[in-house]
Amino acid sequence: MQKFINHVDHVAWLSRPDTLEANVAHLEKLTGAKLARFDRHDMGFSMCISWEAGLEVVAPMEQRTDFNQWLWSELEKKGEGVTSVVFGVKNLDAHKARLEKLGIPVGPLMDDHVDSPWHDQLVLWERMAGEVMNTNFVLGDIDYADGVIPFGDAERDA
Repeated sequence: MQKFINHVDHVAWLSRPDTLEANVAHLEKLTGAKLARFDRHDMGFSMCISWEAGLEVVAPMEQRTDFNQWLWSELEKKGEGVTSVVFGVKNLDAHKARLEKLGIPVGPLMDDHVDSPWHDQLVLWERMAGEVMNTNFVLGDIDYADGVIPFGDAERDA
């Protein structure tokens, strides 16, 4: 397993549902990455992601749910754009304890192990750790299966 430690793991943008396809197409054009789409009807959002490139675009579905209400609120307050930066840590519990000792509250554990479409590619644990410059800062203890992240892969740069 591989993981990012003390390094940005991935960046997440928030999109309106009606501009999701255009936003993803533009990001794919700029980067050459291909983002896979996952619709989570149970939680009320669509996600387009490339773990390999560290890129994620999320859009709430039109029908409001308990989960996607936060996404709608973020869109109403901030509009489209970067919503979260996920920072890789070695040990999520140890990092949480360090921040709380400094007086920084850390959110509850977020995991997506049940019904996640990528359960065979990675083990994902995250916690919100506040905001930095109007962007959510998320701690991520994410273990990637070998070969998911193309570290030093010269073919990708060709």
